[in-house]
Amino acid sequence: MNFAGLLGLIAAVGISAFAIMDSAKNPKVFADPHGIALVIGGTITVALMSFNFKSLWSALKIIARKYFGRERAINYNESIERIVTLSESYRKDPKSLQTMMKPTDHPFLKDGVHLLLDYGFNHEELDEILHNAVRGKKKRDADEIKVWQTISRFPPAFGLLGATLGMISLLQTLGEPGAQDRIGPAMATALVATFYGLLTANLVLLPIAEKLSSVSQADLTLREIIKEGVLLIHEKKHPMFIREYLKSFLPPQQRQDGGDVGSLKKVA
Repeated sequence: MNFAGLLGLIAAVGISAFAIMDSAKNPKVFADPHGIALVIGGTITVALMSFNFKSLWSALKIIARKYFGRERAINYNESIERIVTLSESYRKDPKSLQTMMKPTDHPFLKDGVHLLLDYGFNHEELDEILHNAVRGKKKRDADEIKVWQTISRFPPAFGLLGATLGMISLLQTLGEPGAQDRIGPAMATALVATFYGLLTANLVLLPIAEKLSSVSQADLTLREIIKEGVLLIHEKKHPMFIREYLKSFLPPQQRQDGGDVGSLKKVA
């Protein structure tokens, strides 16, 4: 379980509830079904118009897997040392790599070693295949993130639409007796939709997009290290050179403290 994501969700609900209870004389004004339906329903409707059902369903599964799913700490230096160990074995006996691969190894490292051993590609061919694999993963991640970034733009717009409709309804009654007494409550009700639109975008959708972006960036950095490591293994470079070359991908602090950058769910 991603406890940070779960804690963030609980905090968002708590902050929202506190803001509603503390700021409003009558918190029931926030229980406006029209505003909620307009923001949530409108967002879902436009999302269905913007993306096909398969893309939306995939986006929901990604959230369950990457945002709330179980995570492991990613340690770049640990991966680098694993590559160095494989390089030492490859220099002595290339075939020994087949027995050295572990179930816990990153899937991309397994694929790279498989290409290295089983197909006899030269350096340029291997580089092109691995580069395309990293580029393809980057493109898939970008498409996943784009879904949530696009959806996050809709709730504030529908919140403004709800406020506009409320103001139109209010202005229609200004000439009626007692209208001045209804202006305050009517304006408050009109702005409820705007509140829910901003809340949905900034406390739910945008954090999801940012989380996916950070997870993707960490994984892509690891894949770049693995790609370069496999190519250096193929060239039979000295293990010391491989270690220092791959560490050059990391900022100085991560080179010294073990390269632990938090959590990242293992992805294929």
